Amino acid sequence: GDLRGAQAQDRAWGLALGAMAKVRVSLQECEAICRKALQKRRLNETAILAISENITAAERDGCRSHGLFRLPGYCLALERGKASHDALPEVKSLAPSCVVSDAKGGFSVPACVAGHSLLVEKAKASGVAVLLIQRAFHFAALWQDVEPLAAKHGLVAMAFLNSKAFVAHWPGGLNPLYGTNPMAFACPRRGADGLSQEPFVFDQATSMMARGDMTLAARDGETLPPNAAIDKHGQPTTDPVAGLEGAQLPMAGHKGTSLAIMVELLAASFTGDAFAYEAAGEDSAMPTQHGELIIAIDPERCTAGGRAAFLNRVEALLQMVEAEAQAAEADGRSMR
Repeated sequence: GDLRGAQAQDRAWGLALGAMAKVRVSLQECEAICRKALQKRRLNETAILAISENITAAERDGCRSHGLFRLPGYCLALERGKASHDALPEVKSLAPSCVVSDAKGGFSVPACVAGHSLLVEKAKASGVAVLLIQRAFHFAALWQDVEPLAAKHGLVAMAFLNSKAFVAHWPGGLNPLYGTNPMAFACPRRGADGLSQEPFVFDQATSMMARGDMTLAARDGETLPPNAAIDKHGQPTTDPVAGLEGAQLPMAGHKGTSLAIMVELLAASFTGDAFAYEAAGEDSAMPTQHGELIIAIDPERCTAGGRAAFLNRVEALLQMVEAEAQAAEADGRSMR
């Protein structure tokens, strides 16, 4: 009952957004809209700044599923008292190479920002360090939790986050058991001038589709790719509305199932936060509280030849990929 009710709310949320008129705003206007909306809900200024910048960066980078699309959910969580409007994250050292940022029932973005400084300090000192984010409501794109670590501090970083249950076990599962469970990766590299850093970054769900993308597909009347979802009867579907009422599927079959379980264990076990199935009945129109684990590695300390040798190897691979992509484009193919 609770699960199906939450799925109905999720569907209604996506369809309601479809009725909104589409307008174009600048990035500055986008950030101002976020700030005004969050200030009206009495969110503290530290969180307002972090979340407004996060949403605006998502819009800048073309990630519609985590841009302004998410703002009503943040506001609803504050209006209903689900997320704390005045919580400030508490950062502490748990071990020589482990940092904990306790969001205290607030949002994840300011908790992550607060924990970065000590994480970087520990990674630079020991070579590898871990940041645990606990008691945080998550609603943001994950890549922004790792990109600054590579771009500003030259670290290789990985992040793992679980969500409420949306994804069935494959093979044979019929009901949502795992989250979409994204993971993000960022790696520093040299820029064209040989000095600047333009990190290689990716952020992907372990499901065939991100939940936000499926909700947008329902809003916009688009179809789903094959093997992305099953309906409430367990039958494969390309209808996003039916998929929202049923369950999503992991990417690459049993391989995606394995990755989803891995993310659940990394994100929830270390932090003590909810596994996906424990949050299955929560309203999808608002953030849900989950754990996150970030790993940071310093190439200077962890590469035999130091940072320069590491960056040389990074460029060897990525330039080969880029050359292949250019050749494909010249031949009328695309690797994008």
